[in-house]
Amino acid sequence: ALYSLAGLGASRTALKPGGVLAVWSQGPDAGFKRRLKQAGFAVEEVNTRANGKRGARHVIWIATNGR
Repeated sequence: ALYSLAGLGASRTALKPGGVLAVWSQGPDAGFKRRLKQAGFAVEEVNTRANGKRGARHVIWIATNGR
């Protein structure tokens, strides 16, 4: 599965150094953020809204391959 530690590790291996994996979610997930870090990514979590200030809340993780 892509979102497992093994899947995230495979994604990181497929990226060039400095490459970026961005993942959207309907809401926060501390476990997923932890797995991204465990897979070796530098992680930025961006909280945003779908439609300006009134839309549904979403999370985008920007995971950078630092190797």
